[in-house]
Amino acid sequence: MLNLPILSPAGKEATVQAYNVAVTDTLKSFPTMNFSFIGDGANEAAEKMIMPRVIITDPTTGQQYRIASSNPVPTARFRVYAITTIHIAHDLHDYYIENTVTGSQSLKACCDLLTGGTKFKYSIDDNISDHDFGSDSLGNAHGDDILSSIASAFDIEYWFDNCTIHFAKEIGKKDSFVFIDRVNTSKIQVNEDYTTITTAIKGTGKQIEVQNNGGNGNLDSVEGFAKSMINADFGVNKQQMCQDFANRSDKVKARGVDVNRLYDTIKNAGVSPEWFFAYELQEQNSNMGWLNHWSYPHGDPYNDAVVVCNWIKSIAYSDTLNPAWSAAEGSISPDPNLQSKWEQDYGKGTIGRLYLQATAAAVWELAGRSGNASIGKPLAGCVSTIKGWGGHTVQASSGGGSGQIAAFARQYAGVPYVWGGNSPSGWDCSGFVAYIYNHFGIPMHQPTTYEEYQGQVVGPPYQEGDMLFWGARGRTYHVALALDSNTLEMAANPERGTVIQAISAWPPDFAVRNSAMAAKVGSGDDSSDDSSSDTDTSSDTTTQYTCQGEYDSPMAADDKWGKIWADPFSSDTITDQDTLMAALKKQVHDYPDVQYTTDWITFKDAFSHGIKNEIAVGNYGYLRDRYGIDVNVRIQSYTRYRDRDTTQTDTVTFGNKIFGIDEWNNRENQANAALHKAPKKPETVTPPVTFDDIQTINVKKESEENG
Repeated sequence: MLNLPILSPAGKEATVQAYNVAVTDTLKSFPTMNFSFIGDGANEAAEKMIMPRVIITDPTTGQQYRIASSNPVPTARFRVYAITTIHIAHDLHDYYIENTVTGSQSLKACCDLLTGGTKFKYSIDDNISDHDFGSDSLGNAHGDDILSSIASAFDIEYWFDNCTIHFAKEIGKKDSFVFIDRVNTSKIQVNEDYTTITTAIKGTGKQIEVQNNGGNGNLDSVEGFAKSMINADFGVNKQQMCQDFANRSDKVKARGVDVNRLYDTIKNAGVSPEWFFAYELQEQNSNMGWLNHWSYPHGDPYNDAVVVCNWIKSIAYSDTLNPAWSAAEGSISPDPNLQSKWEQDYGKGTIGRLYLQATAAAVWELAGRSGNASIGKPLAGCVSTIKGWGGHTVQASSGGGSGQIAAFARQYAGVPYVWGGNSPSGWDCSGFVAYIYNHFGIPMHQPTTYEEYQGQVVGPPYQEGDMLFWGARGRTYHVALALDSNTLEMAANPERGTVIQAISAWPPDFAVRNSAMAAKVGSGDDSSDDSSSDTDTSSDTTTQYTCQGEYDSPMAADDKWGKIWADPFSSDTITDQDTLMAALKKQVHDYPDVQYTTDWITFKDAFSHGIKNEIAVGNYGYLRDRYGIDVNVRIQSYTRYRDRDTTQTDTVTFGNKIFGIDEWNNRENQANAALHKAPKKPETVTPPVTFDDIQTINVKKESEENG
């Protein structure tokens, strides 16, 4: 018998006289304790306390277990209880953790997510590198599920000391035991499972995102801007933007950032650099940067930018919209009607969906109310900043244009205005238009009064390549180039130089469509409802990856086991071939699952070796079977009975013996040797005698004769 302390949810304490008290501990699992007791007078109080949430303590270790099930069986005088309990650490399941993290994270950050707001603590017992979750997220799950995800992501193990979780690269000790068959253990059994073997695998690294310019950015209004996608194109002058951002960004200056590299990093991460840079300038202060949510660097600045982009995407693509009605600076009352409207207006992936949930000032701005009069309007600030970089509303050209003319022309935004000039070193309005036309092999020259007769007069909607004129025909004084149905580019004046702006900001008096230019654009008429340009061709695009490959183990050879395919492997963080191949090799399971089991007979020193048999999950040691083969194994699980007078037998289960190719070559050679020794003709094999073969009638006769 063993007296087990018992604690009820109401705080009542008692002891239960238990027998067959067995603790089972298994690697990467919650320990359990099973026991039985008789519901007699000595256990009357304990019997009444058997209910949900009761805590039982193992007096030999002090570890606590919560009751999981009770099975009382009536006897002649009493009920006999069979109780199952699970370690108190399983209370992690009681907590549903809604918060999430994504991107590159430290183990500490993940553990903070796991234990924050709970009764649990943690200890990290090794130096463990960060893990990049990529676009996946950790969280929004029960605590025990998050614990398993952490262990899997960081490739680590854990053990429990009541409500403290210990993490390490590998738990357990080396050389902790020696068991010798028929010496200090009664028998060693082995089981080899061949059903889980795989020898080949294919894998891919991070997918290369096909950039389709992220949709069309809108700068016509704050609301239009907020409806733009987070990777929208706003047609800015890149050189002007990057230079201005480098001069104004505190984080860029503090960390020596290459803005052009940062631009590419952000764009490759699936976020519009134009909007990112503008947002950064609106949100930063003397101590902040990278969108105000990342006060201190976590690594190199480009990796930090990826982390921020992943955060942006996780918020912008949230399933539900939860506006930030309040902040430290102030608040406004939640408005369910506005929230419902915003849910419809600012769908998944929009700038507004991110801003409304991340910045209270944006909520106040779109609601038309202020929680703090001193707080500015960040959305309007972004629009103004992007426009200052030559940004404008970008929409698809209505004439089915190819985009090549507009793309070529955009690079010249910022070129100075020079009266009579006609080259990128400086030009006037007609010189700019003539330069673009001549570049594409269409003869054109100044002045505007010549250009206005080089085609047919058309009205809106305008298309890419159209020449837009101001003044009566024959007496025009200004010309611009249409980039699409809503946008123009022009050499404006000496103060502004070459700029891109909305057509609606200064509508032309008429436009001229040149047939040669229209042919290059892809449409010779002014039709704007050609649905062919909206055809979805994504199914014709082959998915591309930063790296991909196939790994075959030595056992995949035809004269070995052949190719047994594992499930394909993919990663959205691996970007180089060597790392991918190492990951694939780790995924292949080209060996049997081998498990040894032994009766637990003695814990005394293993004879003259002086090795104490220290039994704990994760410990390494040696087995010597009856054939004299030493095997280095690891304890996967054990069941040990705490009460000394039990008649039950303790057991230990070992595993992790991995057979290499030499093992199987040796077995194959031994098999060949045995085949040569085998008799040429098969012998008749006598099957073993079974119970059914015994002639019980003879036994009966003999007993009758003796009687």
